Amino acid sequence: MKQLLFLLLLTSTLISCKKDDKEPIEAVKACFEFTPNEINDGEVQFSNCSENATDFFWNFGDGQTSSEKEPMHLFGGNFPYFVTLIASNGSKADTIMKRIYDGIMVYKPNIYIHPLYKLDLCLKISFPLGGEITESIPEYIEQWCISVDTSGRIDNQYNYLFYESTQPNIFQYKSGWCIAKSGLDSFFENNLKQYNFSNAEIKDFIEYWIPLLKENNYYLIYPQTNEIIDKVIQFDFSINPDNINRLFYGIVGTDEYSEIEEPLIVPFKRNGFYIMEWGVFRK
Repeated sequence: MKQLLFLLLLTSTLISCKKDDKEPIEAVKACFEFTPNEINDGEVQFSNCSENATDFFWNFGDGQTSSEKEPMHLFGGNFPYFVTLIASNGSKADTIMKRIYDGIMVYKPNIYIHPLYKLDLCLKISFPLGGEITESIPEYIEQWCISVDTSGRIDNQYNYLFYESTQPNIFQYKSGWCIAKSGLDSFFENNLKQYNFSNAEIKDFIEYWIPLLKENNYYLIYPQTNEIIDKVIQFDFSINPDNINRLFYGIVGTDEYSEIEEPLIVPFKRNGFYIMEWGVFRK
């Protein structure tokens, strides 16, 4: 009887000291990424960076859903879409929503700064519809803070600020020019002059871009200026310029000549403290 009582007491003690088999679940954090360059005819590959989650529910915003961890989804219709991910682990869950856009890379925008006197200023670039800087010189970390003299020389070592970025493709493809490969050099020289770029700024463009445009017989060239560019890439200067002049060329290679509507060119104002910027995106 005493032995039985001892065993019961021992069993009771072991049970009371035993840890819970189930470890507490850490907080779940939903997270996913997508890269605009991976969008191809509406198809998007999602990467999942959620923490402490075992189950996933995707709502793609077009009536379709998925429970895969990293789905590839083909969107139908026009971007943008709002995609929701619910990441869960048992009773714990977290939700995140992101705006998915049909993105495009803008290559080598050069920002030329022309102050009236030597000044120190900062420039922050933002993407109100989504996007990010992918390359920059000097390195862009939240913003550029620089010193610029009256010649436009930046930090005594750069002639311009350089960046590349991805952002939604809201650019216009209605008006422009169709130019033969052999005439690109003279076209860009004359066209940039019409927009009022300087000889040095034009030379930088010609030297960089003409060697890269060799694979097609013709090129459709669609100009974009401030009205369009500012919707997706915005500048915030610590000292406001009198004029900010921005020109991106959308360039599409083709092997046949096409007649397209020519745009009206309004020369940029190069007076006061002003900014000149050129860049290119290709389709």
